[in-house]
Amino acid sequence: MNRYISYSTSFENAGAAREIELEKKLITPEYQLYQEDHTRMLKHLPVKSILASNYLCKAEPFVTSLISPEKFKDIISIAKIFPGNLTSFLGFEIHLGDIQQRADWAFAVSGVGDDRIVFENVLKQGNFPKSLIQQPEWQQIAAFSEAWAKNESMLKKQVKCFWLEFDMPAVQSEMIIPSVFFGPEKISQDSSKDLKNQFLWLVNDALPLLRGHPLSKEVKQQILHCLEKIPKGASLFQVGTMLSRSTNDVRLYINKIQPSKIISYLNALGWSDEKNIFQTLIEDLERRADRFVLSFDVTSEGIGPRIGLECSFEENRFHEETRWKALFDYLVENGMCLSQKRDALLQYPGVEHPDDFSDGVMRPFATVSEHLDNIFSGSLVRYISHVKVVYLPGRPLEAKAYPAVRLFEPSDTVLYK
Repeated sequence: MNRYISYSTSFENAGAAREIELEKKLITPEYQLYQEDHTRMLKHLPVKSILASNYLCKAEPFVTSLISPEKFKDIISIAKIFPGNLTSFLGFEIHLGDIQQRADWAFAVSGVGDDRIVFENVLKQGNFPKSLIQQPEWQQIAAFSEAWAKNESMLKKQVKCFWLEFDMPAVQSEMIIPSVFFGPEKISQDSSKDLKNQFLWLVNDALPLLRGHPLSKEVKQQILHCLEKIPKGASLFQVGTMLSRSTNDVRLYINKIQPSKIISYLNALGWSDEKNIFQTLIEDLERRADRFVLSFDVTSEGIGPRIGLECSFEENRFHEETRWKALFDYLVENGMCLSQKRDALLQYPGVEHPDDFSDGVMRPFATVSEHLDNIFSGSLVRYISHVKVVYLPGRPLEAKAYPAVRLFEPSDTVLYK
């Protein structure tokens, strides 16, 4: 059987989320995989039939040099809470300069099909641990999911996807509170409509639901100011709120911003880099990547000093991408990445096909529903989503990598040889 994946026609999906991008479909001459307006399983599928942790378990042998068995076990203990029909896209956050083998992790919920309804059902219908759903933060997430699930709601129209990110502490806690991020529909800076009015749903509806209270007038004004100043060609990619941390700051991610416009944009928001360290970093990264996402925190007084710059490539080749080495070599040479973590990450990408799922990790669930057939005939792809470099004036540069696990499903017209 000959099977391969070609990426010449892949493009962004209305599921692009947090720091790991979702694509709408992947078409190949021999193996067609897609993620169009359908869900992987019906929303009524028993939520305990297959777990998000099953996907992560398939990646465990490939991250043993990055995540210790103990820390991976902590991650799996949380992932087991969530059903597999809630997500097909998960990822890790690896701190590249840290000798410790620990990682944070996250998963996405797409707004394209019925996954958002599965999300609502998980939180409302008794399948979620009561000890968690009683926490204010999870109640806020549940309120957001309920609004998002309504077809006539503003959130249904505006939110493409939702991410839950779990910071994994040195010592596991019974209090499991994620940070959350969501991706809005792209709004063009060339639109004839007033840009500020197009984002009122964000500051008046979405963020207050997640925060559990209205935003202050000052924070609203600062967010809208940041959005009005986005350079042409770039767009708002993600909005995040750190429920797991004691902060009311809102994090914004600006997608596909040209490197030459980053400093002028930040200056327009009141940020400055007196020693030009960030400018030099931008120039270095521009020679080793071609797609950039800028992130910063918004406070009542403006944007914070911490700036993140995510680096990847415009053409999505997933596990077949060969250009990562030059970027990782640069990070190692400049003290931002340990050589052993570089080497491990370069060995991480790969793909597992239907016959690779026969080891019992996922197969026992096959009898639960005929809709699980797509899982067992799909491909589980491991790839590096992106690298983020964080700049905070007066502090050493910090780098993180985001290896992903993504389930692609075959269409009814899939061809095998």
